[in-house]
Amino acid sequence: MNRSGILLVDKPDGLSSAAVVAKVKRHLQSDKVGHGGTLDPFATGLLVVLLGEATKIARFLLEGSKSYEATAKLGEETDTGDLQGKITETLPAPKILSLSQWEEISEQYLGKIQQVPPAYAAIKVQGKAAYEYAREGKPIELAAREVEIHDLEILEASDALLRFRVSCGGGTYIRSLARDMARSLGSFAHLTALRRTESNQFSIESAITLDALLASPPESTPLLPIQDALKHLPQVLCSAVEAEKIRQGNLGIFRLIEQRFQAQGYFLLLTENAKQEPRPLAIASAHPQMQDPFKLERVFDRSLLDT
Repeated sequence: MNRSGILLVDKPDGLSSAAVVAKVKRHLQSDKVGHGGTLDPFATGLLVVLLGEATKIARFLLEGSKSYEATAKLGEETDTGDLQGKITETLPAPKILSLSQWEEISEQYLGKIQQVPPAYAAIKVQGKAAYEYAREGKPIELAAREVEIHDLEILEASDALLRFRVSCGGGTYIRSLARDMARSLGSFAHLTALRRTESNQFSIESAITLDALLASPPESTPLLPIQDALKHLPQVLCSAVEAEKIRQGNLGIFRLIEQRFQAQGYFLLLTENAKQEPRPLAIASAHPQMQDPFKLERVFDRSLLDT
């Protein structure tokens, strides 16, 4: 059963994102399944699963905004930054602060900040994930990267626990955020719980639990259309003739339709099917300053026109 679309899954703890994808692939008997942003095994919440032609859009979802609710234990730091790691540092937890005091501290982490990823990260170093080096006892000290925190709300605080809600841009490590907030008080912290509640425009409220998914008939699995995951991209509607030229790789057609999209960046091309409903055709990009100003990033299969 090779369907294409977006499946929102509420990931349970104890499973890697890859394990969830494997279970979905087996249950739906789909050839191609991926996801739009990993969750650590101990984390729960929204995993955007991509099926069929939707696997082509993974890279366009990774940098989107995410929201989480997190709980951190104060006074201890682990090598992984979460409860699954070995304790590496201990200090008395910071003196009990009021919520308003914690909020004042959290304000310094709003906006664009420099963040050092944890040693156990999926970031590639010479073709190898950083966590692989760490597991071999050779942790890599990763360079600080710019990330963006849109909102940070302290929900609860005690002498040994901090619970917060954060909205952030792609590439942000919540394990590092908890670590850094504790360090700013001269203490340590590691995450004991993490739940993703939003990914781009998708919400956990629309997700199905993995158990419910696996217990239901494959044909009843609720899939969202691919374009629902690309609402952050400008959309351009093409005629059937224009669509055919684009499928043939005729980039000259973009000169004729460029007044329909903004000056530069990625955009989603749509074409109408027999029901006169827009369907994904391709993702392209415009770079006016370059010698070749237009590029086809992804082209979707014709089968989407029949859905």
